[in-house]
Amino acid sequence: MKRNVIFLISFLFLAILLPTIALYVPNSLPANSDFSALYNTDLALVHRIPIYDLPKVEALAVQYAGIPAEKFFLARFPYPPWYALSTFYLGLMPAQAAATLWFELNLVMLFLSIWLLTGGWSGRLRLLAFPLALFFFPVLGALSVGQYDFPVLLGTSLLVYSLRKENIVLTVLGVVLLTFKPHIGALILLSVLGWLIVSRSNFGRRVIGWLLLTGIALFAMGFIADPAWIVSYPKMLLGYQNEGNVSACSECASLPVWLARWFFDGSLMKAAWIAIALLLVFISMFYFARSFLQSHEYLLSAVLLVTLLVSPYLYNYDFLLLLVPFAVLIRKGSWVHRIFVLLCYLVPTFALLLYGRNGNISLIVVCIVMLVLLYASLKNPVIDFTRRTA
Repeated sequence: MKRNVIFLISFLFLAILLPTIALYVPNSLPANSDFSALYNTDLALVHRIPIYDLPKVEALAVQYAGIPAEKFFLARFPYPPWYALSTFYLGLMPAQAAATLWFELNLVMLFLSIWLLTGGWSGRLRLLAFPLALFFFPVLGALSVGQYDFPVLLGTSLLVYSLRKENIVLTVLGVVLLTFKPHIGALILLSVLGWLIVSRSNFGRRVIGWLLLTGIALFAMGFIADPAWIVSYPKMLLGYQNEGNVSACSECASLPVWLARWFFDGSLMKAAWIAIALLLVFISMFYFARSFLQSHEYLLSAVLLVTLLVSPYLYNYDFLLLLVPFAVLIRKGSWVHRIFVLLCYLVPTFALLLYGRNGNISLIVVCIVMLVLLYASLKNPVIDFTRRTA
């Protein structure tokens, strides 16, 4: 009860503090970067414009941007309607203040994720985890442009924590957050459902029941954001995939795109076929390495790494999700594994600083190394040195 009171007071404190800082503390955070897609969508939402009606959304956005229509570019928001509904309040604020509040919320989600992932660690090591997570280069990149990965990071971290504690509410919330960015969260979500079904436990049955009810509620809520969302959302996605910067995927940092560039024309379509082939390879590997099913933490980490290796449409900031397997291996791996984790943390940052986007390949290498380390750690469990001692 005492803990719940503390959480409630903390929530109310942040609910007052964060908007106050956003509205009244000057800053130079960019409001016209990736964040603009979310802001213009929320702007449409509070003006009762269907969020996937792009001509109407663009007309409203141009009006508020105050620039000529021919110089305005409307960044698409290719995410489900409940994402926008959860952030509608951003549309009530000026763009600069909204960008600041979104930055603050991303920081909160980041630190809450680290708090969940390091539960039970010794105090000194847990304290060190927060700045290390903040200065991981993909995290800095996502924060700087106002990207949308942090709900998925928080959702995965919630699942690592809640499945261990068998907490129904947090498990359902974690699964819902995975849907916010489907092309990253989908495989993780499916693995959780599979875990719950295979477990045949009372906890698993109750969670699946609540997930069905929550899914129905989210489906119905989508009509608040766009009365025709079940038609207009897929239509928008098809149009989004045909845009030049998306179909070329010139800034993508994924393994399928790298392979498509090396062996084919580098298009996203070729990368998608390579992704399917890679996914089949990994499914076969999981069939022969079913020991991953022994622990939900290893399963979630492994599926997350597979997602980062097979999903074609990834940017370097999407690799902030590596924080999850980093934390799992630090907690459960050997000293040798932890040294490799430290190297996997440091190498991408230096590679990206020195070589720019050409250093993105280091993130792919890290994912492969981490997958191998996870398997090695699972086969050779060690004493958990991060735990508090009596």
